[in-house]
Amino acid sequence: MKISIEEYKRRRNQVLQTMKNGILVIPSLPESTMSNDVNFVYRQNSDILYLCGFEEPNTTLVLKKGEDKNEFILFVPKRDKLFETWNGRREGTVGAKEKFFADEAFENSELKNKLSDWFTETECLYFPFKFNQSIDEVILNSISEAKRQRKLYPVEIINPLPIIHKMRAIKSSEEIELLKKGSKISIEAHLTAMKNTKNSKFEYEVEAYYDFTFKKYGSKRAAYPHIVGGGENATILHYITNDSKLNDGELLLVDAGCEYGNYATDITRTWPINGRFSDVQKEVYDIVLQVQNECIKMIKPGVSFQSLTDHAIKKITEGLIKLNLLEGEVKDNVKEKTYRRFFMHGLGHWMGIDVHDSPFYNLQDKTLEEGMVITVEPGIYIPVEDDIPERLRGIGIRIEDDIVVTKNGNVNLTAELPKTIEEIEKIME
Repeated sequence: MKISIEEYKRRRNQVLQTMKNGILVIPSLPESTMSNDVNFVYRQNSDILYLCGFEEPNTTLVLKKGEDKNEFILFVPKRDKLFETWNGRREGTVGAKEKFFADEAFENSELKNKLSDWFTETECLYFPFKFNQSIDEVILNSISEAKRQRKLYPVEIINPLPIIHKMRAIKSSEEIELLKKGSKISIEAHLTAMKNTKNSKFEYEVEAYYDFTFKKYGSKRAAYPHIVGGGENATILHYITNDSKLNDGELLLVDAGCEYGNYATDITRTWPINGRFSDVQKEVYDIVLQVQNECIKMIKPGVSFQSLTDHAIKKITEGLIKLNLLEGEVKDNVKEKTYRRFFMHGLGHWMGIDVHDSPFYNLQDKTLEEGMVITVEPGIYIPVEDDIPERLRGIGIRIEDDIVVTKNGNVNLTAELPKTIEEIEKIME
């Protein structure tokens, strides 16, 4: 299961239709050293993945829009027998044209000379600076060379990412199928972890079930570092150390999702380490679950994401007052943002080829449309501090699902993963 060549062509054509006549250049992200001569496992720039699916590092994608024709060009690593013996096969220029349907393909060593020539023919360049310093330098040097020749050169430089990321916010049927498959794998991983928590002594033992299950069912990698926080660690939003002991009577918050076909899933569940929620844990959990269910029901085309956020804030604030964590009227607490001590993040985010998708297209001020995919993830995080009632200290709860906006409402891609107290306790028996 993967994105079709026709889908990639449609995306590139949509970008070209939005562009002025000129040249668009998207660089790959540079490789990153982990230790000495060992690199981190490479993942391609999401915008190159989105426009053509080419996964090798040291790649540059170019789109040229002219009066008479448009071109899709790839600059790729050279085929090298010695390199490929040690590190794996490369597509080369032939593969770039035959498998990825580039109109032209060149070795990446030719980038500077080609751009220097092409820049003498255009006044408009679409390029995102600060993603790859070496390509930034190539771009600037190529512009200088074109200028030195006293010919045309790009006098207008436009960041293309807002154009591309606006497109990325609306998912095609092919993208949604990949998200469905990734969701099923992630659901299986969460179920496996829940069933084995009582037999685990440390957070990293639970974490291991995710890595194993993802790979078992065909996922290349996790979409982001697993958050596996037991007890007070669950109140740390991006806790990824995952090495503490699991203690009887505490909760375990796990935020984990796989990447499948280069598309991310993102699920959070919170459950009792010993398999049974205490009364106070139930109180807090029910507040978060009710808020999440209400927000999901509100999702449909024409609804603003801000209205979902406002509803979540109001309901969580009501819950915090009932727990005696806040005092006074709901409206006053909302106005003064006192809730942020216990609910300090947003209600959700775009999801897709990045786990926090479309970073140049802000969700918070958008009205929902068919084909958008978002997360809904309210939470309550109660610190261990002297002014907090002792029975509530160190409780951290988040519940997160992945939602597709449909023509008449929404579909929850992760609905099959239980989240009621009764369902979770039954799984953990």
